[in-house]
Amino acid sequence: MDWGVTVGVVQASLTGLLGILSDAVSPARVHLEDDGEPSPGGAPPDAAVTVRSVALNRVGRSRRNGPLLDLELKVAVETRGRDCLALMEQMLLAVERHSQYSIVSTGEFEPGEYTASIRDGLGFLVRVPVSLAFEEPSGPPVLEPLIAETMVARRIHGRLVDIHNKGIPNAYIRAHSSVTAVVSDATGHFEVLASADELQHFAVAVRGKEREMSASTSSLPVTIRWE
Repeated sequence: MDWGVTVGVVQASLTGLLGILSDAVSPARVHLEDDGEPSPGGAPPDAAVTVRSVALNRVGRSRRNGPLLDLELKVAVETRGRDCLALMEQMLLAVERHSQYSIVSTGEFEPGEYTASIRDGLGFLVRVPVSLAFEEPSGPPVLEPLIAETMVARRIHGRLVDIHNKGIPNAYIRAHSSVTAVVSDATGHFEVLASADELQHFAVAVRGKEREMSASTSSLPVTIRWE
């Protein structure tokens, strides 16, 4: 994979978030801190908001018009000054209106992550989805006849929930019997293509953490519990 292309795709995803934040707090200025390192002399004095990249994590793979590597860019958004509370509210509302983004909630931070990312004011961390196209390796020429086995596919409706039976949104779910991953909706519901087998095995990724999970599909919708 071309590293220059990777950086360009990540930068384009970050630019989209910057545009949303800038529109939300206009005419206040939003400053991007390159590579997570403080700019010489600090942020410009007229910049009320500072945005910095925190981490880039692998979520999984999917197939939408070709194979994709699904990544998640974690970004810190920090505001300072006398209007910081109003700016925070405006930016949080703007991010919530775009379903591709999700805010890192209390209890989801890595140890020390918030204090290391939000340094001088008030702020929050937001997840930015990044999808990278890649080429799948092709095998050698087939010299022997292939014996193909047909599979009867079906659509499985289900819901991904936490230990409190609350739906988990924006999770990546793929049945092992399928090459296509789906994303759960705002209430945790999903629909995935799978084989006709009653016991199905799933690869599930929630906020950068991936697990192998199994569930019976004798009755639908199926419930997958993330514990």
